[in-house]
Amino acid sequence: MALDQEIIDYVKDSAETYRFLSHMVFKELDAATIEAVAAIEFPTETGNEHLDEGYRLVRRYFNFSASDRRTQLACEYARIFLAAGVYVKSDKTAIPYESVFTSPERIMMQASRDDVVRRFARDGFKVNPALHEPEDHLAFELEYLAHLNDRAAVLAEAGDTVGLRANFARQVDFIETHILNWLPALTAAARGFAKLAFYPGMLLVAQGTAETCRDTLTALADELTGEQAA
Repeated sequence: MALDQEIIDYVKDSAETYRFLSHMVFKELDAATIEAVAAIEFPTETGNEHLDEGYRLVRRYFNFSASDRRTQLACEYARIFLAAGVYVKSDKTAIPYESVFTSPERIMMQASRDDVVRRFARDGFKVNPALHEPEDHLAFELEYLAHLNDRAAVLAEAGDTVGLRANFARQVDFIETHILNWLPALTAAARGFAKLAFYPGMLLVAQGTAETCRDTLTALADELTGEQAA
């Protein structure tokens, strides 16, 4: 027997949101995607300050952007996330790999990446090896959360309360251990290199999304526990 339809709808919507955010930060956006994002009516008051600020910055970009948004954002992506044309004395950049922000050496392929690989394997999530990117790229971490929400929808439709609680617990733990532990620092670094509001805004949206999902999933898990006890 399926669980409450609201839970099913919530996890399906969460999967779509995480995939959208993953797409936003993985590579330069094409013109069609940019215009599709420009047409979105982002909310103004969500109850989460990072979401509200992120949406405000994205709206600001589109209100004042150049006519050739694709070229403008491609240059911005390269400057922020690929450190193209960036010359700084410090070793701080905004390249979107967790290891760079969590390892003492500030280099890729460190302990955080190894833990991410273990978690991905446990849940049957695979990164395409042809992409030649470390697994702790922010885009892959967001895609993994989308994958977990896809699985949560199947569990909810099957009425598997125990499996769903375990899924929610893994999501919450991953958000705290591998998203919120470094995403604020990435956002701060990105703001230091950005000339436009778009990408800092999207990173804030990702942070706010992770925060609200963590809180909602924690509450839903408590409700499921209470229902089972009853």
